[in-house]
Amino acid sequence: TIDFSRAEVIRDGETIALTAKEHTLLETLARNEGKIVTVDALCEALWGDNPFGYANSLNAHIRRVREKIEANPSKPVSLLTIKGLGYKLNARK
Repeated sequence: TIDFSRAEVIRDGETIALTAKEHTLLETLARNEGKIVTVDALCEALWGDNPFGYANSLNAHIRRVREKIEANPSKPVSLLTIKGLGYKLNARK
């Protein structure tokens, strides 16, 4: 469960705090739940008008978010990489 008002993830009864960038990343993906969000769009959401050159930083943020929301970050089911396009957040049912 993601609580945006508190910038927290609750997984297996444990509360995990989100950094500001993680919060923005998850919020951007959640607003587009089920849709592909491009790397450029995510970088722009995180770093503003000059998002170029941040793709490696984005990868690191994606990895940390997966560690917080996925049961197995190496085999994600909620935060998916869409090769060559970007990322997609699928809500768990």
